[in-house]
Amino acid sequence: MTQTDYMVVGAGASGLAFADALVGAADVEVTLVDRRRSVGGHWGDAYPFVRLHTPSAYYGVDSLALGADRVDREGENAGFYERATGAEVRAYFEEVAGRLVATGRVRILTGHEHLAGEDDAEVLRDLGTGAVEHVTVRRKVVDARYLEASVPAAHEPSFAVALGARVVPVNDLPSAARSDRTYTVLGAGKTAVDACMWLMDDGVDPGRIRWVRPQDAWFHDRGDFQPLAQVGTMMSSIATDAEAGARAADLPELLARLEHAGRLTRLDPSVPATLYRGAMLSAREVGALRQVKDVVRLGRVRRIDADRIVLERGEVATGPQVVHVDCTARGLRVAPAVPVFAPRRIVLQQVRHNSPTFNAALIGFVEARGDDDAGKNRLCPPNPYPSSIGDWPGMTSRTWEAERRWSAEPEVASWVARSRLNLLGGLAAHAAEPLVRDAVRRYVTHVGEAVRRLTGPGYAAGARPAQADTTGVGRT
Repeated sequence: MTQTDYMVVGAGASGLAFADALVGAADVEVTLVDRRRSVGGHWGDAYPFVRLHTPSAYYGVDSLALGADRVDREGENAGFYERATGAEVRAYFEEVAGRLVATGRVRILTGHEHLAGEDDAEVLRDLGTGAVEHVTVRRKVVDARYLEASVPAAHEPSFAVALGARVVPVNDLPSAARSDRTYTVLGAGKTAVDACMWLMDDGVDPGRIRWVRPQDAWFHDRGDFQPLAQVGTMMSSIATDAEAGARAADLPELLARLEHAGRLTRLDPSVPATLYRGAMLSAREVGALRQVKDVVRLGRVRRIDADRIVLERGEVATGPQVVHVDCTARGLRVAPAVPVFAPRRIVLQQVRHNSPTFNAALIGFVEARGDDDAGKNRLCPPNPYPSSIGDWPGMTSRTWEAERRWSAEPEVASWVARSRLNLLGGLAAHAAEPLVRDAVRRYVTHVGEAVRRLTGPGYAAGARPAQADTTGVGRT
């Protein structure tokens, strides 16, 4: 019977980042298992024009840089650090996998399904041959799929499609697109944003795009999440968050402060926004997306007929010549928080928001230190993904509390400071800059009061902003 110290179920970005950090800090054997035929998780199913939403500089695994930390000089990302394409990310994770296997302490089983755990072994099945393997796990099974994303390629639409209606998944958009066609983009999140941007960049006039948005969303400014030489701006933005949190009495006031400071933005400031998934846009993207004037706000799609779209709160006309682009896959999975560390089990989850691979690597490093589960859970409290803007206060305050605990543990603080996945990793090198000094001062001054307020009664469910109006059609 095969043996291993750790079995990681899921060889996507988080599973690889965890394994990389663990074997880098401890002399252990790790087996990664994934149903897909290649490593990288959802990147293998991503639509062809996808890019990282965050800079490559702090994405991936800790031991290997992604990209060259180059600042782009043109396009929608001009002035910001490079963001890898889907193809670049896939190639990167293949290299990561090769490096892990080359240590002699890591085995990667793609095309294998984790069936169950028995008393003395974990059961795997080769999806190609059907062969079953029993593996004894000496330490822990690591669930790297608990927050697995729902991606467009594997997504089943929740609405009916009648004969004669043309609906394509976003993955098929490039093959279906022509500049003289009319398009209806379905969905309110970042995938829909990417589809609209791709169409306009491909020469489609914004007047030929209709956008069905069940909710309006809040977005971050990508300029506030730049690392390395631009880390001062990021630290200043975090300080602005803390200052707003310390001074706002409730969620509406907080959002007003953050929007006024440019920390959060809506595509249409006249329409209430409730959706929040932590997505980022550049100023160029915001300007381009605001050119799409035909916006339908009648709830979710229920049915697409040859001549009409039936929604929760009404219907709009369509036609067989219209290409409907399905961007309604949920994306990040919103799941209940569970302890990250438990006897013989680790469940990878978010700890610091907007830092998925950093979180997995941190959990791997903390596991390697050998503390008891209670101590490890104190350093890695789960922080569920957000779905509405009402989740922002709790998510952000949990991040700040976790960071405070890391700073009190010299070994953990040292790892965080030197990790390439740490979005603030360049801060020490720029500590003497006036912008950084002022940002750190403001953050330290306000963060304690911000945490107290953001976890207080002003941010209970009843204090959330009103839902968007239901007039619904053609407003921008």
